[in-house]
Amino acid sequence: MPRFFCTFSYVKNILIYIYSLLSIVTIGQNQVPNGSFENYVACPTAAAFYQVTPWCGLAGGEEAYNVCFSILYGGGGFGVPDNTTGFQYPRTGNGFGSVALKAVGSGTITAERREYLHVPLINNLQAGKLYCATMFVNLINDGKYTTDRIGMALTSNSYACNQAMPSPQSITPLPIVPQVANTLGNFITDTLNWIEVSGTFTATGTEAYLTIGNFYDDANTSNIVRSGTRTFIYFFIDDVSIEEVFPAKAKNDTLIYQGDSTIIGNNTSEAAMFSWQPTAGLSCTNCPNPKASPSVTTTYTVTKTQCKAVTSDVITVTVSPTGIEDLSYLSNVVRVSPNPTHDILNVDISTSPDSYR
Repeated sequence: MPRFFCTFSYVKNILIYIYSLLSIVTIGQNQVPNGSFENYVACPTAAAFYQVTPWCGLAGGEEAYNVCFSILYGGGGFGVPDNTTGFQYPRTGNGFGSVALKAVGSGTITAERREYLHVPLINNLQAGKLYCATMFVNLINDGKYTTDRIGMALTSNSYACNQAMPSPQSITPLPIVPQVANTLGNFITDTLNWIEVSGTFTATGTEAYLTIGNFYDDANTSNIVRSGTRTFIYFFIDDVSIEEVFPAKAKNDTLIYQGDSTIIGNNTSEAAMFSWQPTAGLSCTNCPNPKASPSVTTTYTVTKTQCKAVTSDVITVTVSPTGIEDLSYLSNVVRVSPNPTHDILNVDISTSPDSYR
């Protein structure tokens, strides 16, 4: 007759340790530093995007807007929400950036004028991994024109930053094909709401710098007329991010006893949308890792949308009709003593059903 000895405190510690190991997940990290332009060396004034560390402008005319300007100098200028171009709140935080995409007109603003926001990534991207690049854009209030050309380009090399407005105000479009770009024909006309521009791409492993702007010449940059007086196309930028795309993950198939519950998701906490089906027995239907307590055996499907990537996974929760407290069917072969106990638990297993009769 085999006999097993164990203490509740020892078993409890082992279970907690195992659970902690199983619960470790890699949380998606934004590889863009200061992606909402909150941090600065000095409150940005005039064309001084280099003050929004570690960002810089490549043309010298790129601008940063922040609440600090309004506090120091009053309304207008580069303040929030009132500024030289009208009125705009940040999507999040206290600041946002801006970039000129095309000049339509004459004077000191010449043809092929471009501005670019430029920043080193926190880490080089990993080869073969799928990433989601996202930014939110908004057209200035008094812009006479708008365009559908704006994108995010990732390169292995950096570009020279410019801390002074060039004269004349022109810079040749960078000869880069952006990995993520606004959809052609989707002209950004909203001056109130922030419009998402996002997409996915597979990294080569050399991506170390991000540049935002229009990478096409005037002949390949369409524009449409709207209200306003400014003859250059100027977008506000906020909440820039690049995150690895993790597929939807359900835990392994599991068995529970009727009335019990179990966590069925194994997802990280990066920004994404989740949907679980069916909904019966779930603590939530749109969270990463719901608790399931179905009354019958159920197969759940999780669908995850991160950026424009949609993935799914399944888990089957088998429900046993017998709970752990119902030991009548084992009474002939198993004896647990003493019961109750606070320290030592003896489990006697008999190979003869008649031993304990």
